[in-house]
Amino acid sequence: MFLAKKFPYYTRIAYFYDVRSGIFFGIFNGLVVFFAPIIGLRMGANSLEVAVITAAPTACFLLTLIWAKLCRNGKKVLWVVFPTFFSRSLYLAVFFIKNPLIFTAIVVCAAVLESMAMPAYSSVMKEVYHENYRGKAMGYVRFFCNMSTVLASFAGGYLLDLDNGTFYRFIFPAGAAFGMTSSLLFRKIKIRREAKLNPLDRLSVILNDFGKNNHLKYFTLSFFIAGFGYLMGVPLYPLFMVDELSLSNTIIGYLGSITALAGSISFFFWGHLIDRHKPLNLLKVVMLIAVAIPFLYAISHNIYPIFIASVISGVIMNGWDLCWYNHIIREVKKEHTPGIFGIQYSLIGIRGLIAPFAGTILYQHFGIRITLIASACVVMTGGVLMQFCRKKVYTPKIQVATSGIRAD
Repeated sequence: MFLAKKFPYYTRIAYFYDVRSGIFFGIFNGLVVFFAPIIGLRMGANSLEVAVITAAPTACFLLTLIWAKLCRNGKKVLWVVFPTFFSRSLYLAVFFIKNPLIFTAIVVCAAVLESMAMPAYSSVMKEVYHENYRGKAMGYVRFFCNMSTVLASFAGGYLLDLDNGTFYRFIFPAGAAFGMTSSLLFRKIKIRREAKLNPLDRLSVILNDFGKNNHLKYFTLSFFIAGFGYLMGVPLYPLFMVDELSLSNTIIGYLGSITALAGSISFFFWGHLIDRHKPLNLLKVVMLIAVAIPFLYAISHNIYPIFIASVISGVIMNGWDLCWYNHIIREVKKEHTPGIFGIQYSLIGIRGLIAPFAGTILYQHFGIRITLIASACVVMTGGVLMQFCRKKVYTPKIQVATSGIRAD
């Protein structure tokens, strides 16, 4: 069931609970997270409050370095379960809430708690999945999670229109229940022989470990530049479809569904490719192909280039995410995993807060097509720099894949 037989026994146990947790999280994501800004508007939130609701998940990435330090010597699974459980439980209170400011505060608090789990989750993925199967397992989990998100968002859109738009008072608590169930299912994942690490007194120790790895520093710089360029164009895509091409909401919805469907299908082959090839080499190709997304928008005068860009976006951006994640997991030592991911997520938070505003400023001064070309050029710069990245692996060369026993 859920393709579990494709994995050896010990990997299968972790995958069994991970995929079920992912499905429930996808339902929570489709019913709650996806509609949070819209419900904020329905409550009467102003533009500032909507901006805070939208930016909160990314902004809270800036805190992950602190969480990495705190969780370093704790039970990693519990560091995932308890913050996410309480984060999602906050949405139960939406049943009683009509004030947009209180709703915004709930979203921010939930985002802070959710960010606490990120470094620990990275460590869990490194521990429970054998390197020969990690990409495939994470790809399958994300496929089922993504499909449940798509289905839940379709159903949620219909249900949220019931009762003159006030049915969110029931949908959000129901979605919260699915999210809390996801956390409890993840609790069943066990890490065999979890090692005790020396405690860190200062965050500077984590930064020092990062500074000693020249390969990782160069990779991080290239990845940051390419991601910055991509995010410059993201807020302009809906504007382009509405203002430049005059596409209807229905057509835009179809394009979003095509992106989601292409992304869901792509998780199957990305997992296989990552397990068979070096994720860094795949990421080098992915970044160069990603240049096509803003470029196709910039040259478009009808829907056909946008259709191609939607398919590429669904396929390539999922590969981008999986390749980056798996490369970092392979690149760092076990004891450095939470800290290094804390740095990476913090930089993603910085990038997510600055790049969209930079793209918007360029758009106001130079127009949307010039800004999209600039976005493509910045992505290309990061992609070219990535071609010179090299790999330095700390994980063992000898694998015991046939027995299904994870190498420690």
